[in-house]
Amino acid sequence: MIRLTATLDAKALSAQVSRRLPQALARALTKTALDARDAVRQELPQRFTLRRPWVVQGIQARPADAKGLKAAVGSRDAFMVWQEVGGLRVGKNAIPLGPIANIARSQVVPKRLWPGRMLKERGVFIRKGMVLKRQGRDVQPLWMLKRAQPVKARLGMRETVAQVVEERLAERFGQAWRG
Repeated sequence: MIRLTATLDAKALSAQVSRRLPQALARALTKTALDARDAVRQELPQRFTLRRPWVVQGIQARPADAKGLKAAVGSRDAFMVWQEVGGLRVGKNAIPLGPIANIARSQVVPKRLWPGRMLKERGVFIRKGMVLKRQGRDVQPLWMLKRAQPVKARLGMRETVAQVVEERLAERFGQAWRG
């Protein structure tokens, strides 16, 4: 019979684990946050009409460090908060109508078509909270001036990030611990 004896320095092992664990967790959290950021960016075109690339680029991830062990995914653009939570947005923006609404569906409305600039044109006037344009005998609505506009919660960032964290955090931690 062969006898093997193994000794283990528990203090050294404990010190090594206590040094490696926060670093591995920080790497796993950072990689998971980057995965979640990419997932949110990938879903944006299905949820919104994107007229400019900076909306997608505004979705960012903040990496975790070994001391704080917090990673974050969010948008640098303040208006995206309304897209996540929804509600009644109070502001000075107008709602485009008619031909301007057709333009607004696919691109950014040019400044020359903004309500303030259009009011300088002949035949354009305000009546009952609307910017109207007289064309012969007809009157065409261009903008509805409202201080409060309902916004639907349609970004879904919280759900997307939660799903990615649930699916990938354990896998990312295993990769970080091994390598």
